[in-house]
Amino acid sequence: MSAVKLFEKLKESGIVGATGTTHFELHGIKTLVQDNSVIGNVIQEWLGAFMRQHKISYNVPDNTQEFPDYLVDESNGDHGLLEVKCFKKSPNFDIANFMAYCRSLSEQPRRLDAQYLIFEYAPTETGIVIKRLWLKKVWEITCASERAHVKIQWKQNQAVNIRPATWYAKNSQYPVFATRNDYVMALKKVLDTSPTGGDWRKNWIKTVEQKYLEQTGQAL
Repeated sequence: MSAVKLFEKLKESGIVGATGTTHFELHGIKTLVQDNSVIGNVIQEWLGAFMRQHKISYNVPDNTQEFPDYLVDESNGDHGLLEVKCFKKSPNFDIANFMAYCRSLSEQPRRLDAQYLIFEYAPTETGIVIKRLWLKKVWEITCASERAHVKIQWKQNQAVNIRPATWYAKNSQYPVFATRNDYVMALKKVLDTSPTGGDWRKNWIKTVEQKYLEQTGQAL
């Protein structure tokens, strides 16, 4: 089953509005867990159980810290790459480390077409409730910012992590990118002004364009 069909199956199951609880027990002491990073990991694990219950085939990378979170059947040219993200109140998760991400695009630009399955949740007295669910491509959840052509977390004037836009907001000052190419060109502008990197940055955009065509059969 593809990411698109998985998304539809989740909505059909009534995931929006569903509630859940997460507890941790140690040494006879049980506590309710609501920390965002923990909840995100738990929802990601739960998604695997959901797919198994609904007989949806999937794989995970050998290194679970690597991109993507799941590999499912390909749809809409997404190469089966599925990332899972979660947030409460407003999107503040990391999409990727900026420099590592740009370098990876010079080797595997097909990751630009990955699907992002995004859960918004809210805390309750007994756990959480799922408020909204989206399936988006990366350029549909990223934007520019006042500081740079891509919204990024900065530390000591170094670009650290790519951060999401509030893609569902109306009349946003910084709208999401219209196309995959717009997003990549924005990344290039930030990369060109970065004082750090390596030889791989030379002719970066040409490399990405060429390898994307080789890997997908389509122009960037």
